[in-house]
Amino acid sequence: MKGTAQSSGESISLNGKQTTISFKLKWTFPMNYAEIISGDGNKVYRERISLQYTHPFGEQTFNVPLDLAGRKWVRLEAWDVAANGAFTQTVWVK
Repeated sequence: MKGTAQSSGESISLNGKQTTISFKLKWTFPMNYAEIISGDGNKVYRERISLQYTHPFGEQTFNVPLDLAGRKWVRLEAWDVAANGAFTQTVWVK
């Protein structure tokens, strides 16, 4: 999360509803998509970011504005065109 520099398993505090999720990806195969997944204890929310424009052997930093009001946790997944995935562990939202 931009400005907080928290790692997986740690907690963040949000001021207001809107925040920016920042992450950097490096890849070999072209990417397919990244997904920011969060939950409020009752429902799971998914924000999919298409990365189908990427080329082999790339690297990019992403800044995604997102409303996390009422959410209790958030994590990130990234998938390439060969269906290889990477994901973070949960970051807890206070």
